[in-house]
Amino acid sequence: MHAGDDSAALDRIRTVLDQGLPRQAHALAAAVLADARSDGDLLMQARALHLLGRAEHLDANLNAALSLARQAAHLFHVLDKPQEESMALSHAAHLATLLGRPEEAIESATLAVQLADTLPPGLHTVDAYNYLGVAATWIDADHADRILLKTIELAQRLLPPHAAARPMVNRLVNELYRLELCLQRGQAPVLRSAMWAQLEDFRQLARPPTGTGAPPPDDLCGPVMQSMLGIVSAGFQAHSGQCLKALDTALGIDTRPLPRWLHAFVHWIVARCQLAAEQWTAALTTTQRTLDIARPQGQLHFELMSRCQRMEAFRALGDADGLHAEFHAFRTCQLRQQTEVITNREQMAALHLAWREQTRALEALHTSTRALEQLTLEDPLTGLANRRHLERRLDELLRPHPEHPVTPWCLVMIDIDGFKQINDQYTHVLGDDVLRQMAHLLRGLTRPQDLAVRLAGDEFVLILHDTTEQTGVRLVDRLNGAIDLHPWSAIQPGLAVRASIGLAQAHPDDSSASLLRRSDLRMYADKTDKLARHLAQRSGAATPDR
Repeated sequence: MHAGDDSAALDRIRTVLDQGLPRQAHALAAAVLADARSDGDLLMQARALHLLGRAEHLDANLNAALSLARQAAHLFHVLDKPQEESMALSHAAHLATLLGRPEEAIESATLAVQLADTLPPGLHTVDAYNYLGVAATWIDADHADRILLKTIELAQRLLPPHAAARPMVNRLVNELYRLELCLQRGQAPVLRSAMWAQLEDFRQLARPPTGTGAPPPDDLCGPVMQSMLGIVSAGFQAHSGQCLKALDTALGIDTRPLPRWLHAFVHWIVARCQLAAEQWTAALTTTQRTLDIARPQGQLHFELMSRCQRMEAFRALGDADGLHAEFHAFRTCQLRQQTEVITNREQMAALHLAWREQTRALEALHTSTRALEQLTLEDPLTGLANRRHLERRLDELLRPHPEHPVTPWCLVMIDIDGFKQINDQYTHVLGDDVLRQMAHLLRGLTRPQDLAVRLAGDEFVLILHDTTEQTGVRLVDRLNGAIDLHPWSAIQPGLAVRASIGLAQAHPDDSSASLLRRSDLRMYADKTDKLARHLAQRSGAATPDR
């Protein structure tokens, strides 16, 4: 795929997910993933895995979704994509929370928050804090409330107004769970007054946008939350019958199905209200519905809470057998949760081992890629840069860079005089030695920021940074002197080597061709001048001053 095709394919998957079509999104994401693996495109693989995880999540395959979210997060980490890694970790935290694994969820969400805090703030920041707050709900409701309050503030400051709706809902849910825990501990459930203001803020967001007539996605949550908060504010006691009626009214305002987690949550609250009204049999029926919703999705928190409610109902009915059976089911659920934690940790260890091997393979691939690239930019005989390297450097230097000040630099063309005669007289093997020695001289005379190039045959090029033509002339003089004084006879007795050199300073309107042509012409002028001097000396004539 081309980059544009990749982007269009990912956008198509997101659109299908937004339309609530998980199977279609799964098929599209799987196809993109297969193509990315075939092409060796790791970034596209990571993005396809992330979307594939979202499709599995939407289709209620939470364990599969969690595994895919982890894989995506790891690849984003390997590829140094911290924003996308943070988003994948946030998704993993959400899934782990739904699966009743709060410790794992907090671990993933904490890392997501730490990554997000190193980046410019945005949606990834809000998501990371939101899912950290959701994970903390099941361990420390007070701490979760502080995190979710911060999330709401971030969403209101960074994102469009409706973006604060999700953390608002999660904060209200956290409050309901805190009150449930109060009841389980035998404490009076006292609703914090700030929750009413929070509910009103949420109700404002839940109103249809002016002129559209279309409600936002969470419009049902507002009345549902209002009724549920009404229930708990009455201590699940004084007006439980009225609250049940209010809740029925709230649920009846829209025929669309609730999100599955909210569906289970509503049944849990209804059961709590029925217990407060001493409707024991009705509470058993409602809690069974909660179990039917929660168990297929592996939502252990809802299952455990429903088991507690069922034990409360059986105890009130004096049904010892039912109480014993429910206690056994409760313990079985707890043990399953512990087993799943162990299994999950084993799977994580296996994944980390696989990722470690993958990282080693990637490092080896990068090393070989760098070595291969070095070979394509290096002359094998002399170890200097080659023509391809020179062309790349010239392109960089001659390209306008408005953000950087222009500094002078020069290009030097060098040609070994009479090199064909050296090859013919002393063999090509000795000629290669001459080229290597010339390369050694050039390295010794240039600075680390300069570039020495073997252009072709016996032609060499130097790029001298921060150098004007006046200062470059001094280097050319040193180079001529170094070539004259070099012990060439150590290669072959009687061997003498000379070179012609042309220097040109780069101009703002230069192209690679114009700069090379100018330095080449000056090199040939130097060659002609030296030849004229040599012929004059041989004829005994005085060499004219130049």
